[in-house]
Amino acid sequence: MRLAVPLSLSFALIAVPGAAQNQALLERALEGREVTVLLEMPASHRGIDLHVQQEPEMDFSEYARRIKQHGVALRKEDRVMITAVKVNKKNIEVHLGGGGYGTWGDDSGTVSARYVGKSGRESDLEKERKRTKDAERIRDIDRELGYLRRDREREEREARREAEALAAIKQREVAVKRLDGGSRFNIWYADKRLQQWAPTPEELVLTLSRYIAFEEEGTGRGSRFDVARLTDDRGARSRSEDVEVLATSLKRGMSQDDVHDLLGRPTRRRESTQGDLTSIVETWETTDSVTEVTFVGGVVVKFTSSSK
Repeated sequence: MRLAVPLSLSFALIAVPGAAQNQALLERALEGREVTVLLEMPASHRGIDLHVQQEPEMDFSEYARRIKQHGVALRKEDRVMITAVKVNKKNIEVHLGGGGYGTWGDDSGTVSARYVGKSGRESDLEKERKRTKDAERIRDIDRELGYLRRDREREEREARREAEALAAIKQREVAVKRLDGGSRFNIWYADKRLQQWAPTPEELVLTLSRYIAFEEEGTGRGSRFDVARLTDDRGARSRSEDVEVLATSLKRGMSQDDVHDLLGRPTRRRESTQGDLTSIVETWETTDSVTEVTFVGGVVVKFTSSSK
């Protein structure tokens, strides 16, 4: 499969005070935004690698291999939310719809056969044989050991068949989960540049705009996406002194939309999965307070608000 992707634009980097501040700025600008993907994305946490200072910046043979191996989680023209932006030492991860299946805690689909060890009788006979000098007794022991070993080998074969059958079931379940687990972009930089330098939100949007379409809410495709205004809009209400007061109206069972209507957009957002449950923790931080709300299934299950 060949995709028409424009040549890389130059990617300017600007100095910023530190990695933590860089991540906070990118999170505030991009997390929670809905975008439209412009190409099919692998159903894996490995996602798509972009090397912004190389040409071409995307290895299409590796891209095709991941699509073939894992399937497609996001198809061209799918709308999806940016669920996380992470600044690492050598790359920036942009998670779409959960970031892709296969991270820590996700079921790999592998099943180990139950262990079938020697019985106490078999172990005792082996010890006795070493001590025995009587030829007739040795023959009796060898005959019984043969029966016991054949029984054990039969149990081992049955255990392997059970494990293979269970693994086949689990792998089908994993394949379905992969398709619902989203995907991600891994944007790689040379050396250790990200430890001291990082792109602005506008620059990160520019890099990704060849692969995902950013739009302003309520506008059509191709509309200019003003990241600077978005950052100001998101931060303005979070910095408001009213957030701590409004947080007193929070209640368990409120929908995520109702909370956003009450408090505005959060300053931080993270996801975690335990078994089949996915929880989302959103934080509203001001100069004077921190409010944290946990959602499961789109409703509030826990919240805290405290002064700094």
